[in-house]
Amino acid sequence: MDSTDDLTVSQHFRVLLVGRQPLARAGLRGMASELPDVVVVGVTASTEDTLTVAKDRRPDVVLAASGLGEADAVASMIQALASEGIPAIILGHAPDPEDLTQSLRAGLRGYLLSDASADEVGAALRAVARGLLVLAPVLGRALPVLAPIRRPEFAIGDANDQPLTDREREVLQLLSLGMPNKSIARKLGVSEHTVKFHVGSILAKLDASSRTEAVTSAARRGLLVL
Repeated sequence: MDSTDDLTVSQHFRVLLVGRQPLARAGLRGMASELPDVVVVGVTASTEDTLTVAKDRRPDVVLAASGLGEADAVASMIQALASEGIPAIILGHAPDPEDLTQSLRAGLRGYLLSDASADEVGAALRAVARGLLVLAPVLGRALPVLAPIRRPEFAIGDANDQPLTDREREVLQLLSLGMPNKSIARKLGVSEHTVKFHVGSILAKLDASSRTEAVTSAARRGLLVL
């Protein structure tokens, strides 16, 4: 692993799992069991129970399976959690853009697709705990959908900045998850050498000296954090 692959944190995460269906809850439990730094503090089946348990057990992150009910109810749950300082991540199928936007406006901190691996979910938990917004790369391309939520201070490509390519944006999104080059290469179906090339280009364009600094810079520019 590269010395710059230092986007993890050495701590345990208290996670509350939420799934409306028994199968969804079982899947979340199984995934959590693969993450040595995750401590499950509870499992709930409804938005109402989630709020009650979250206030009582104070998890670091709520990890919810999609399909919890109407978008308004989910957004209300997310907003209530956010008001308590508890970030939420949803794991599920590609959402309707309007529903995703509503959840993000309510304070959702992450959305991963259902094919995300346990390692990717673990990396997302760490990233969200550091204050980053985590979106599956295919959702991260929906920046025009997210733009009305908050206009970034400035966008890459403005003024003297060089715009990132679509592939560089994909790599940047995966960097924000703390993924090493080898995992990024496997995820994108390219060689590790190609990933190293893209990472170097991202660092140059963002005037960053490390991967961590690149992610921080991108977050400040509105690419990763709303």
